[in-house]
Amino acid sequence: MTDSVTGINLHYKIEGEGEPLVFLHGFLEDHSMWDTIVPHFTEDGYQTICIDLPCHGQSRFSDEACSTAQMAADVHELLNRIAVDNPAVVGHSLGGYVGLELLRLRPLKLTLLHSNFWEDPESKKRDRDRVIKIVRKAKDIFIDEAIPHLFHETNREKCAADIERLKRKAKEIPVNEIVASSFGLRDRKSQYDLFENNRIHIIHGVEDPILPMNLLETQLDFINGRADVYLIDKCGHMSMWEAPDQLVLHLKQILGTSA
Repeated sequence: MTDSVTGINLHYKIEGEGEPLVFLHGFLEDHSMWDTIVPHFTEDGYQTICIDLPCHGQSRFSDEACSTAQMAADVHELLNRIAVDNPAVVGHSLGGYVGLELLRLRPLKLTLLHSNFWEDPESKKRDRDRVIKIVRKAKDIFIDEAIPHLFHETNREKCAADIERLKRKAKEIPVNEIVASSFGLRDRKSQYDLFENNRIHIIHGVEDPILPMNLLETQLDFINGRADVYLIDKCGHMSMWEAPDQLVLHLKQILGTSA
């Protein structure tokens, strides 16, 4: 389905009936990344809502920059229009950043999946700027190089078909929209304060090449342990393909539906 929200079209897919469970994908992905995960929750009595964030999938965006706060505002309005209250939200990478911003707008139960709650250091912001320059000149080359490195090297062969599918979908995104969402990633702010009054869950791959474990451990010190952390061994940034059984197990533990 597609709903017009604040001047853009947000595409989303709803399955099942019951308590609302919202899935937000990561950078260069779309709602279909959850296709093999969703059935585990619809069969447990959840209504799943998988949304294409602005600049991704079938959701278009025309501005020069697309902040995570803007994305969250659009998701918030969409959830209001389809009468979703107090959802559980699972945000992968970029989707987690959007989930944190969404938590400022409405009550929800948030799980950060291979995501984080601190802003980019200056070195990472410079990396984002380099990515923007590369994408403007050679989008497909950037995608071909970047996506395989989201997976731990030991999982790339078994996930080869998924990697190729991710590449194809990413190449369908217009250059200006990849650039816009890259600016949004670069300019987001830290969200430490949200942990003061919210119990936020974190699922993380031990071998995540994007968010190394030592960095996560350092940042957890800043919130004094006010988060529940679930680790997946031998997994990089993409557990929905690298370790789907463990991902589903942890999500069910968080949601309270595991046996």
